[in-house]
Amino acid sequence: MQEQMKRASETREAENGDFQQTVADQRLTQMILAKALKRMKQVYYLIQAPGGPHIETSGTHTDPGNGPARFTNYEKHAGGSRVVSMIEEVIADSKKTEDEAIRAEEDAQGAYEIFMKDSNKGITSSTEMIMNLRSAEAKGREDMTMAKEDDKATFAELNSLHEASGDLHKSCDFMIDTFDARQAARTAEIEALGEAKAILSGMH
Repeated sequence: MQEQMKRASETREAENGDFQQTVADQRLTQMILAKALKRMKQVYYLIQAPGGPHIETSGTHTDPGNGPARFTNYEKHAGGSRVVSMIEEVIADSKKTEDEAIRAEEDAQGAYEIFMKDSNKGITSSTEMIMNLRSAEAKGREDMTMAKEDDKATFAELNSLHEASGDLHKSCDFMIDTFDARQAARTAEIEALGEAKAILSGMH
């Protein structure tokens, strides 16, 4: 994602550079043509103005004369008008090109800002997801460690209970195995006491 953002920034920078150059070129063209157009209109106006240079006398070097000259400037007038129209058209095209470049730049900049915004959101979301996964992984490892410790403690407790059970079992076996002998000894003991008591009773 960051590599794509880097390439997008480089592309946007290059596009902006082209835009700046295009606008500068078009405005320079418009300025130059505007000056030329202004000059052409001034000249054309002087040619058309009453009493202007298109009315010339047909005199000689000795007689100034007052008739129209043998040539006219009508063709020059038409040519000048065409040149003026052509310059105006070129200026209009240049302004159109400038306006289109500005709109394209605004669209490109808007798209770039949206892309960067969405990319930053994506990076933030991915970063949060990675952090959550790492946290879950750490928690899982901690739980596993605790479970292993619990297993060890449980095993030790079970082993201890097993040993106690073995001791108790041995004790029970001993009690069972020696029950008859202890019972006989107890009976003999009781009989001996009875005999001793009878003897003592007879002495009185």
